Amino acid sequence: MAPDSRDGPSRGEKEPGVDGTPGGPLVEMARYAGHGITLALATAAFALLGRWADARLSTAPLFVILGAILGFAGGFYHMIRDLLPGGLGTGPKNGDDREGGGHDRGPSP
Repeated sequence: MAPDSRDGPSRGEKEPGVDGTPGGPLVEMARYAGHGITLALATAAFALLGRWADARLSTAPLFVILGAILGFAGGFYHMIRDLLPGGLGTGPKNGDDREGGGHDRGPSP
């Protein structure tokens, strides 16, 4: 009996994910969970580094707060850069969608 295409992917094939990449909804959920964990770990690691610096320099909450802010900003930047289609800063310049930024001036005189 031939396999029915309505039964899902055949053995060895993966279901396409939301953005066309191989994998199903669990792969997508794991990807997003990974970003949340990265954000939390970056914030905690920099806050602990700030706590260590505060203990060495006797500057109570200053470096803990700065470390937490820096860790959160770095983790958030990493998350946004990875989740935005095309990444950050890769779009067309000055509203021009042509490759090369629209500097089509022709040959130099």
